[in-house]
Amino acid sequence: MRNVKYRISLPTLLACSLLLIVSCKSSQPSAAEPPIQQVTEVVEISATPITPPSPYIEKSPVLERMNEPLVRGAGNYAVLMSQVIAIPSQEIASPEHMNQTMDGLAQVFSPSLGPALISYGALIGVQNTEFVEGVLETARLQGIDSVVYQLYVDPNYALKIPGALSATSDIQTSWSSDIANIERSAAHIKSQSYSMQKQKLWKKKLADSRPKRLEVISQSKSIPFEPPHMTARKIAEVGTIRANDISAYTKRQQFWQSYGRTEQPNSENSKLNYIGVMQRKALTLSALEIVGANDAQSSDWVEKYMKSPQLNHCITKARLNTEQCIAAVHFKYEDAFCISEHQLKEISTCLTSNAL
Repeated sequence: MRNVKYRISLPTLLACSLLLIVSCKSSQPSAAEPPIQQVTEVVEISATPITPPSPYIEKSPVLERMNEPLVRGAGNYAVLMSQVIAIPSQEIASPEHMNQTMDGLAQVFSPSLGPALISYGALIGVQNTEFVEGVLETARLQGIDSVVYQLYVDPNYALKIPGALSATSDIQTSWSSDIANIERSAAHIKSQSYSMQKQKLWKKKLADSRPKRLEVISQSKSIPFEPPHMTARKIAEVGTIRANDISAYTKRQQFWQSYGRTEQPNSENSKLNYIGVMQRKALTLSALEIVGANDAQSSDWVEKYMKSPQLNHCITKARLNTEQCIAAVHFKYEDAFCISEHQLKEISTCLTSNAL
Protein backbone atom coordinates (compact mmCIF):
# COMPACT_ATOMS: atom_id res chain seq x y z
CA MET A 1 0.00 0.00 0.00
CA ARG A 2 1.25 3.44 -0.77
CA ASN A 3 1.87 6.04 1.91
CA VAL A 4 -0.21 9.10 1.18
CA LYS A 5 0.81 12.41 2.69
CA TYR A 6 -1.62 15.31 3.00
CA ARG A 7 -0.28 18.84 3.16
CA ILE A 8 -2.36 21.66 4.78
CA SER A 9 -1.51 25.21 3.86
CA LEU A 10 -0.95 27.89 6.55
CA PRO A 11 -4.03 29.99 5.63
CA THR A 12 -6.25 26.96 5.91
CA LEU A 13 -4.83 26.07 9.35
CA LEU A 14 -5.41 29.58 10.65
CA ALA A 15 -9.03 29.55 9.44
CA CYS A 16 -9.76 26.28 11.21
CA SER A 17 -8.28 27.54 14.48
CA LEU A 18 -10.41 30.66 14.35
CA LEU A 19 -13.60 28.62 13.80
CA LEU A 20 -12.74 26.38 16.78
CA ILE A 21 -12.28 29.35 19.13
CA VAL A 22 -15.61 30.90 18.07
CA SER A 23 -17.39 27.57 18.57
CA CYS A 24 -16.08 27.21 22.17
CA LYS A 25 -17.13 30.73 23.09
CA SER A 26 -20.67 30.22 21.75
CA SER A 27 -21.13 27.17 24.00
CA GLN A 28 -20.52 29.22 27.18
CA PRO A 29 -23.68 30.55 28.92
CA SER A 30 -24.28 34.25 28.51
CA ALA A 31 -24.74 36.66 31.40
CA ALA A 32 -28.38 37.19 30.46
CA GLU A 33 -29.13 33.45 30.52
CA PRO A 34 -27.85 31.78 33.73
CA PRO A 35 -26.84 28.15 33.47
CA ILE A 36 -29.50 25.49 34.05
CA GLN A 37 -28.87 23.67 37.33
CA GLN A 38 -29.64 19.97 37.56
CA VAL A 39 -32.04 19.21 40.46
CA THR A 40 -31.87 15.82 42.14
CA GLU A 41 -35.18 14.75 43.81
CA VAL A 42 -34.73 13.38 47.34
CA VAL A 43 -37.30 10.78 48.47
CA GLU A 44 -37.56 10.38 52.22
CA ILE A 45 -38.30 6.84 53.46
CA SER A 46 -40.15 6.65 56.77
CA ALA A 47 -38.68 4.39 59.43
CA THR A 48 -42.22 3.39 60.52
CA PRO A 49 -43.74 0.65 58.31
CA ILE A 50 -47.08 1.40 56.72
CA THR A 51 -49.81 -0.77 58.25
CA PRO A 52 -53.33 -1.35 57.00
CA PRO A 53 -56.11 0.59 58.73
CA SER A 54 -58.26 -0.97 61.42
CA PRO A 55 -61.07 -2.94 59.77
CA TYR A 56 -64.49 -1.36 59.75
CA ILE A 57 -67.15 -3.84 60.81
CA GLU A 58 -70.59 -2.71 59.76
CA LYS A 59 -73.22 -3.26 62.43
CA SER A 60 -76.44 -4.98 61.45
CA PRO A 61 -79.71 -3.19 62.23
CA VAL A 62 -81.22 -4.16 65.58
CA LEU A 63 -84.27 -5.80 63.99
CA GLU A 64 -81.99 -8.04 61.94
CA ARG A 65 -79.84 -8.91 64.95
CA MET A 66 -82.92 -9.98 66.88
CA ASN A 67 -83.29 -12.88 64.44
CA GLU A 68 -79.66 -13.98 64.61
CA PRO A 69 -79.00 -17.33 66.36
CA LEU A 70 -76.81 -15.86 69.11
CA VAL A 71 -79.35 -13.21 70.10
CA ARG A 72 -82.25 -15.69 70.06
CA GLY A 73 -80.29 -18.22 72.11
CA ALA A 74 -79.12 -15.63 74.62
CA GLY A 75 -82.71 -14.36 74.86
CA ASN A 76 -83.96 -17.85 75.72
CA TYR A 77 -81.37 -18.10 78.44
CA ALA A 78 -82.42 -14.69 79.79
CA VAL A 79 -86.01 -15.90 80.21
CA LEU A 80 -84.88 -18.98 82.13
CA MET A 81 -82.39 -17.24 84.41
CA SER A 82 -84.80 -14.41 85.25
CA GLN A 83 -87.18 -17.06 86.61
CA VAL A 84 -84.43 -18.93 88.46
CA ILE A 85 -83.03 -15.82 90.15
CA ALA A 86 -86.52 -14.75 91.31
CA ILE A 87 -87.33 -18.07 93.05
CA PRO A 88 -85.54 -17.49 96.41
CA SER A 89 -87.54 -14.31 96.96
CA GLN A 90 -90.87 -16.14 96.58
CA GLU A 91 -92.91 -18.67 98.51
CA ILE A 92 -95.06 -21.21 96.69
CA ALA A 93 -98.48 -19.95 97.72
CA SER A 94 -100.86 -22.41 96.05
CA PRO A 95 -101.08 -25.55 93.90
CA GLU A 96 -101.59 -23.28 90.88
CA HIS A 97 -98.41 -21.42 91.73
CA MET A 98 -96.60 -24.74 92.04
CA ASN A 99 -97.72 -25.69 88.53
CA GLN A 100 -96.64 -22.31 87.14
CA THR A 101 -93.19 -22.75 88.65
CA MET A 102 -92.86 -26.24 87.25
CA ASP A 103 -94.11 -25.23 83.79
CA GLY A 104 -91.90 -22.15 83.65
CA LEU A 105 -88.80 -24.19 84.45
CA ALA A 106 -89.64 -26.84 81.84
CA GLN A 107 -87.30 -24.95 79.50
CA VAL A 108 -84.34 -26.62 81.27
CA PHE A 109 -85.26 -29.89 79.53
CA SER A 110 -85.15 -28.38 76.03
CA PRO A 111 -82.30 -29.30 73.64
CA SER A 112 -81.99 -25.56 73.14
CA LEU A 113 -80.52 -25.10 76.65
CA GLY A 114 -76.97 -25.88 75.46
CA PRO A 115 -77.11 -23.46 72.49
CA ALA A 116 -78.72 -20.88 74.77
CA LEU A 117 -75.90 -21.19 77.32
CA ILE A 118 -73.20 -20.96 74.63
CA SER A 119 -74.90 -17.99 72.92
CA TYR A 120 -75.13 -16.19 76.23
CA GLY A 121 -71.43 -16.87 76.82
CA ALA A 122 -70.55 -15.59 73.34
CA LEU A 123 -72.33 -12.28 73.93
CA ILE A 124 -70.50 -11.93 77.25
CA GLY A 125 -67.23 -12.30 75.34
CA VAL A 126 -68.04 -9.44 72.94
CA GLN A 127 -68.35 -7.11 75.92
CA ASN A 128 -64.76 -7.77 77.00
CA THR A 129 -62.99 -4.81 75.38
CA GLU A 130 -59.52 -6.39 75.71
CA PHE A 131 -60.67 -9.34 73.61
CA VAL A 132 -62.63 -7.15 71.19
CA GLU A 133 -59.57 -5.00 70.44
CA GLY A 134 -57.41 -8.13 70.21
CA VAL A 135 -59.71 -9.65 67.59
CA LEU A 136 -59.84 -6.44 65.55
CA GLU A 137 -56.07 -6.00 65.71
CA THR A 138 -55.58 -9.59 64.55
CA ALA A 139 -58.04 -8.95 61.70
CA ARG A 140 -56.14 -5.79 60.77
CA LEU A 141 -52.82 -7.61 60.56
CA GLN A 142 -53.98 -10.87 58.99
CA GLY A 143 -57.14 -9.81 57.17
CA ILE A 144 -60.72 -10.49 58.19
CA ASP A 145 -61.17 -13.37 55.73
CA SER A 146 -58.11 -15.14 57.11
CA VAL A 147 -59.29 -14.75 60.71
CA VAL A 148 -62.81 -15.95 59.89
CA TYR A 149 -61.47 -18.99 58.06
CA GLN A 150 -59.24 -19.98 60.97
CA LEU A 151 -62.11 -19.53 63.42
CA TYR A 152 -64.21 -21.82 61.23
CA VAL A 153 -61.72 -24.67 61.02
CA ASP A 154 -59.85 -24.47 64.33
CA PRO A 155 -61.88 -24.46 67.58
CA ASN A 156 -58.72 -23.52 69.48
CA TYR A 157 -57.75 -20.54 67.31
CA ALA A 158 -59.72 -17.99 69.35
CA LEU A 159 -57.62 -18.84 72.41
CA LYS A 160 -54.52 -17.48 70.62
CA ILE A 161 -56.03 -14.01 70.18
CA PRO A 162 -54.95 -11.28 72.66
CA GLY A 163 -57.52 -10.91 75.45
CA ALA A 164 -58.84 -14.45 75.05
CA LEU A 165 -58.12 -15.52 78.63
CA SER A 166 -59.79 -12.40 80.03
CA ALA A 167 -62.94 -13.00 77.96
CA THR A 168 -62.98 -16.70 78.86
CA SER A 169 -62.72 -15.77 82.53
CA ASP A 170 -65.77 -13.50 82.16
CA ILE A 171 -67.72 -16.31 80.50
CA GLN A 172 -66.79 -18.93 83.08
CA THR A 173 -67.49 -16.61 86.01
CA SER A 174 -70.97 -15.86 84.68
CA TRP A 175 -71.73 -19.53 84.07
CA SER A 176 -70.50 -20.44 87.56
CA SER A 177 -72.66 -17.72 89.07
CA ASP A 178 -75.72 -18.95 87.18
CA ILE A 179 -75.17 -22.53 88.31
CA ALA A 180 -74.87 -21.29 91.89
CA ASN A 181 -78.20 -19.48 91.47
CA ILE A 182 -79.84 -22.66 90.18
CA GLU A 183 -78.58 -24.57 93.20
CA ARG A 184 -79.74 -21.79 95.53
CA SER A 185 -83.22 -21.92 94.02
CA ALA A 186 -83.26 -25.71 94.28
CA ALA A 187 -82.39 -25.53 97.97
CA HIS A 188 -85.09 -22.91 98.56
CA ILE A 189 -87.83 -25.02 96.96
CA LYS A 190 -86.63 -28.16 98.74
CA SER A 191 -86.93 -26.45 102.11
CA GLN A 192 -90.48 -25.47 101.21
CA SER A 193 -91.36 -29.06 100.33
CA TYR A 194 -90.54 -30.03 103.93
CA SER A 195 -92.35 -27.11 105.55
CA MET A 196 -95.46 -27.73 103.43
CA GLN A 197 -95.95 -31.12 105.09
CA LYS A 198 -96.74 -29.30 108.33
CA GLN A 199 -99.14 -26.76 106.84
CA LYS A 200 -102.86 -27.39 106.87
CA LEU A 201 -103.26 -26.13 103.30
CA TRP A 202 -100.77 -28.64 101.95
CA LYS A 203 -100.36 -31.73 104.13
CA LYS A 204 -103.55 -33.46 102.91
CA LYS A 205 -103.75 -31.85 99.46
CA LEU A 206 -103.70 -34.66 96.89
CA ALA A 207 -101.75 -34.35 93.69
CA ASP A 208 -103.58 -33.08 90.62
CA SER A 209 -103.68 -34.70 87.18
CA ARG A 210 -100.41 -36.51 86.61
CA PRO A 211 -100.87 -36.99 82.83
CA LYS A 212 -101.24 -33.23 82.43
CA ARG A 213 -98.12 -32.52 84.49
CA LEU A 214 -96.14 -35.15 82.57
CA GLU A 215 -97.32 -33.78 79.22
CA VAL A 216 -95.89 -30.33 79.95
CA ILE A 217 -92.52 -31.83 80.89
CA SER A 218 -92.48 -34.16 77.89
CA GLN A 219 -93.31 -31.39 75.40
CA SER A 220 -90.25 -29.43 76.49
CA LYS A 221 -88.00 -31.75 74.47
CA SER A 222 -89.57 -30.64 71.18
CA ILE A 223 -91.25 -27.23 71.66
CA PRO A 224 -88.96 -24.37 70.59
CA PHE A 225 -88.65 -21.62 73.17
CA GLU A 226 -88.53 -18.05 71.87
CA PRO A 227 -87.67 -14.99 73.97
CA PRO A 228 -90.16 -12.12 74.23
CA HIS A 229 -89.69 -9.36 71.66
CA MET A 230 -88.51 -6.80 74.22
CA THR A 231 -85.96 -9.17 75.76
CA ALA A 232 -84.45 -9.98 72.37
CA ARG A 233 -84.38 -6.30 71.43
CA LYS A 234 -82.54 -5.24 74.59
CA ILE A 235 -79.90 -7.91 74.06
CA ALA A 236 -79.56 -7.11 70.34
CA GLU A 237 -79.06 -3.40 71.06
CA VAL A 238 -75.95 -4.02 73.18
CA GLY A 239 -73.71 -5.74 70.64
CA THR A 240 -69.92 -5.47 70.65
CA ILE A 241 -68.41 -3.01 73.12
CA ARG A 242 -65.13 -1.36 72.10
CA ALA A 243 -62.56 0.23 74.43
CA ASN A 244 -63.54 3.78 73.43
CA ASP A 245 -67.30 3.26 73.76
CA ILE A 246 -68.54 5.98 76.14
CA SER A 247 -71.86 4.18 76.59
CA ALA A 248 -70.22 0.89 77.64
CA TYR A 249 -71.48 1.01 81.24
CA THR A 250 -75.08 1.66 80.18
CA LYS A 251 -74.95 -1.12 77.59
CA ARG A 252 -73.64 -3.65 80.08
CA GLN A 253 -76.34 -2.70 82.58
CA GLN A 254 -79.02 -3.21 79.93
CA PHE A 255 -77.59 -6.62 79.05
CA TRP A 256 -77.43 -7.93 82.62
CA GLN A 257 -80.83 -6.58 83.58
CA SER A 258 -82.25 -8.96 80.96
CA TYR A 259 -80.90 -11.81 83.12
CA GLY A 260 -82.40 -10.58 86.37
CA ARG A 261 -79.14 -8.99 87.53
CA THR A 262 -78.00 -5.49 88.31
CA GLU A 263 -74.45 -5.99 87.04
CA GLN A 264 -72.00 -8.49 85.58
CA PRO A 265 -70.60 -11.12 87.99
CA ASN A 266 -67.10 -10.15 89.11
CA SER A 267 -64.35 -12.18 87.45
CA GLU A 268 -61.28 -10.33 88.77
CA ASN A 269 -60.26 -13.10 91.18
CA SER A 270 -61.39 -16.08 89.10
CA LYS A 271 -58.85 -18.67 87.99
CA LEU A 272 -58.97 -20.64 84.76
CA ASN A 273 -57.71 -24.10 85.63
CA TYR A 274 -59.26 -25.65 82.55
CA ILE A 275 -60.85 -24.32 79.37
CA GLY A 276 -63.47 -26.80 78.22
CA VAL A 277 -65.15 -27.45 74.89
CA MET A 278 -68.17 -25.26 75.58
CA GLN A 279 -66.00 -22.36 76.71
CA ARG A 280 -63.94 -22.60 73.52
CA LYS A 281 -67.12 -22.69 71.44
CA ALA A 282 -68.46 -19.59 73.18
CA LEU A 283 -65.15 -17.76 72.67
CA THR A 284 -65.04 -18.70 68.97
CA LEU A 285 -68.58 -17.40 68.50
CA SER A 286 -67.57 -14.20 70.29
CA ALA A 287 -64.76 -13.66 67.80
CA LEU A 288 -67.04 -14.38 64.83
CA GLU A 289 -69.55 -11.88 66.22
CA ILE A 290 -66.85 -9.22 66.61
CA VAL A 291 -65.72 -9.48 62.96
CA GLY A 292 -69.31 -9.52 61.74
CA ALA A 293 -69.37 -13.14 60.55
CA ASN A 294 -72.88 -13.69 61.86
CA ASP A 295 -74.94 -13.47 58.68
CA ALA A 296 -76.70 -16.17 56.69
CA GLN A 297 -73.43 -17.28 55.05
CA SER A 298 -72.00 -18.09 58.47
CA SER A 299 -75.12 -19.69 59.92
CA ASP A 300 -73.91 -23.28 59.35
CA TRP A 301 -70.69 -22.62 61.27
CA VAL A 302 -72.49 -20.72 64.02
CA GLU A 303 -74.97 -23.56 64.47
CA LYS A 304 -72.07 -26.03 64.53
CA TYR A 305 -70.43 -24.26 67.45
CA MET A 306 -73.74 -23.96 69.32
CA LYS A 307 -74.28 -27.72 69.52
CA SER A 308 -73.73 -29.53 72.82
CA PRO A 309 -74.51 -33.28 72.46
CA GLN A 310 -73.04 -34.35 75.80
CA LEU A 311 -75.06 -31.75 77.69
CA ASN A 312 -78.19 -32.81 75.81
CA HIS A 313 -77.64 -36.41 76.92
CA CYS A 314 -77.39 -35.32 80.55
CA ILE A 315 -80.50 -33.13 80.20
CA THR A 316 -82.47 -36.07 78.81
CA LYS A 317 -81.60 -38.17 81.88
CA ALA A 318 -82.68 -35.33 84.18
CA ARG A 319 -85.99 -35.03 82.34
CA LEU A 320 -86.70 -38.76 82.61
CA ASN A 321 -85.90 -38.71 86.33
CA THR A 322 -88.24 -35.74 86.78
CA GLU A 323 -91.04 -37.54 84.96
CA GLN A 324 -90.61 -40.62 87.18
CA CYS A 325 -90.69 -38.43 90.28
CA ILE A 326 -93.86 -36.63 89.18
CA ALA A 327 -95.59 -39.89 88.23
CA ALA A 328 -94.94 -41.28 91.74
CA VAL A 329 -96.25 -38.22 93.62
CA HIS A 330 -99.30 -38.75 95.89
CA PHE A 331 -99.52 -35.36 97.63
CA LYS A 332 -99.20 -32.04 95.86
CA TYR A 333 -96.40 -30.71 98.07
CA GLU A 334 -94.24 -33.57 96.79
CA ASP A 335 -94.07 -31.79 93.41
CA ALA A 336 -91.82 -29.26 95.11
CA PHE A 337 -89.34 -32.04 95.88
CA CYS A 338 -89.36 -33.13 92.20
CA ILE A 339 -88.71 -29.56 91.08
CA SER A 340 -85.85 -29.20 93.51
CA GLU A 341 -84.05 -32.51 93.16
CA HIS A 342 -84.48 -33.19 89.46
CA GLN A 343 -85.71 -30.14 87.57
CA LEU A 344 -83.12 -27.85 89.15
CA LYS A 345 -80.46 -29.79 91.05
CA GLU A 346 -79.81 -32.35 88.30
CA ILE A 347 -79.68 -29.61 85.67
CA SER A 348 -77.11 -27.70 87.73
CA THR A 349 -75.04 -30.88 87.89
CA CYS A 350 -75.30 -31.28 84.09
CA LEU A 351 -74.14 -27.71 83.53
CA THR A 352 -71.28 -28.06 86.00
CA SER A 353 -69.91 -31.24 84.42
CA ASN A 354 -70.19 -29.92 80.86
CA ALA A 355 -69.61 -26.17 81.04
CA LEU A 356 -67.06 -25.70 83.84
